[in-house]
Amino acid sequence: MYVRKILLRLHLILGLGTGLLFFVIALSGALYTWEPEYSRLAYHQTVEARDRPMISISDIRQSLEKTFPEGDFRTALYRNRESSIEVLLYAPGTYYLAQLNPYSAELIHLQDMNKGWINYLKKLHRNLLLGELGREIVHWVTLLAIPLVVSGLIIWWPAKGRPSRDTFFLKATASAKKRNYDLHSVLGFYVSWVLIFALITGIYWGFSPVKETIKLLSGENNIEWEIPRSQVPARPVENDGILDQLIADYRNTFPNSEVRIGVPHGEEDPIHLSVIDPGKGLTAINHYYHDQYSGERIEGVFRNGLSSEISTFNAINGMVYEIHFGSILGLPGRILVCIAALIAASLPITGLLIWLDKGKRK
Repeated sequence: MYVRKILLRLHLILGLGTGLLFFVIALSGALYTWEPEYSRLAYHQTVEARDRPMISISDIRQSLEKTFPEGDFRTALYRNRESSIEVLLYAPGTYYLAQLNPYSAELIHLQDMNKGWINYLKKLHRNLLLGELGREIVHWVTLLAIPLVVSGLIIWWPAKGRPSRDTFFLKATASAKKRNYDLHSVLGFYVSWVLIFALITGIYWGFSPVKETIKLLSGENNIEWEIPRSQVPARPVENDGILDQLIADYRNTFPNSEVRIGVPHGEEDPIHLSVIDPGKGLTAINHYYHDQYSGERIEGVFRNGLSSEISTFNAINGMVYEIHFGSILGLPGRILVCIAALIAASLPITGLLIWLDKGKRK
């Protein structure tokens, strides 16, 4: 009983101390689960499919030189025939995502990725809109939420015997106080099993010693990665023709995949192509490299290479994001995480009401 009282006190102190921040983090996380759908609507990524070839890298460059010449063209993402081509552009102090019509190269939408409500929602979840200070606060709230959840599970278990059937269900006919207690206790029990994974993955991002430990245990530090480089010729060579040919070849070779092509900027930079299978996750992405002058494929042991050759650490690193937002289980997983995060956001409110009610009775 003494240990139970300590856990009750711990649960109360952690809940009152982090409740408001936890509410904001959980609610923003639940909303951000649907970022791909928000972006598709807000950034006008849907286009009418046409029976004609998609534009080339040269077409993209010409269009951007007219509409946004100050942007530094970095990558182009070719998706399906009903989606715009998404171009990454660097600019002083920020970066942009430009959506281009895949058949006419018309600029459909240009988004400063440091502005807009989707970006603010992401920052609210990651740093409470407070920059690096907010990021540290989020990390520590995430860490403290683990003993909060664990202590809640232990408190949920009866002091004597096993849980009765009633502890697993909400009772609509109970009093208002009892319903509020059940909302905190019963829903808290169910959501804990999902929430614990979101918290652990959040700690992975927030505390570098965690990531470094996994690197050490997985043997990542013992792997000697090669760096893909282009062979610089004696005379300058225009590489737009090579870029056009490569993106056409890859789209023909992988017709059911999305293909991202990176435009080299340094003399030794390779042309980087990523083949993405929608719905298969970050660990299923295949990375290819080509010499920017000759177009020949560059092979070697690269940190980002073929998915079949991915290292243990890189596989874990990719899965962390998918687990955090539930995408590892596809749409059902995202729905589950969203619901769990919404319930988690309600727990500080129901918990506060329970504490206030006990204070009144005392």
